[in-house]
Amino acid sequence: MALDNTASMIVQTKHSVRQQRELDTAKALIRLYCKTLHRGAITCPECEGLIEYVETRVAACRLGEGKPNCLNCKSQCYHPAKRLHFSHVLRWSMPKFAWRRPWQALKFKFDSFRSVRTREDVSAQAVSSR
Repeated sequence: MALDNTASMIVQTKHSVRQQRELDTAKALIRLYCKTLHRGAITCPECEGLIEYVETRVAACRLGEGKPNCLNCKSQCYHPAKRLHFSHVLRWSMPKFAWRRPWQALKFKFDSFRSVRTREDVSAQAVSSR
């Protein structure tokens, strides 16, 4: 019996809710790209490798909980070749994804506009206002 991994269960990890939503959106975008262009019912090994790479890089991000959205991050975690491949996948699949999952795409877009305030930022702002 073949398993379709496009309807996989969302598993909450050690990431914050916003980071987990960003990771789930990235996985869905890669799977949409693979399903449409590579014409398979399941994700091909190349795209599955990209999903694993994205997961490990987000988990190993040195900014931790204070990390902004990956699109707005100043310190890039991805290697240049993988970043180019991932940006190609995002550019291709984002317009199609917005039609298929509008709420998830809208949340992803709002998260990219939202800035993350870390504890250091809040304490620095409190000190400067005194």
